[in-house]
Amino acid sequence: MSALLGVSQKCQYALRALFELAIRYPTETVTTVSDIAQSQNIPPRFLEQILSKLRTGGYIESRRGNQGGYVMTVSPSGISVGEIIRYIEGADESVDCLKKGDSSHCPFRGGCVFKDLWERAKSSMSDIFDATSFQDLVDKQRKSDHQVDYTI
Repeated sequence: MSALLGVSQKCQYALRALFELAIRYPTETVTTVSDIAQSQNIPPRFLEQILSKLRTGGYIESRRGNQGGYVMTVSPSGISVGEIIRYIEGADESVDCLKKGDSSHCPFRGGCVFKDLWERAKSSMSDIFDATSFQDLVDKQRKSDHQVDYTI
């Protein structure tokens, strides 16, 4: 299984890059690759590839020129974390026995007590990811930025 809950490092970078653009939505102000990389601690060499894929998917748009960079093309409320994970990762095949139509990877061939556990875990994670929009994340960030600490 990949790093965080079946989400690869590449996908985590894609989520953070899109989040950085969601923070700035709906302004037409572009965000440079270096700004995204610095703000979200993403290696710039990976970020270019990730942004290219997000652009191909229609989630962001690139602006060329001296003041070039990226902007989000879809409202953050209209994109779920789950949608982006599926777009970047493809089908989740992190556990062999969950591969559709192919039980040859599992030596237990349907007799495994773990299969139901994997299916429930995958379903629960999908439900959480699909129920979380980028606007939800932006709102949470803004709320935490405005909390006041009254400790002395």
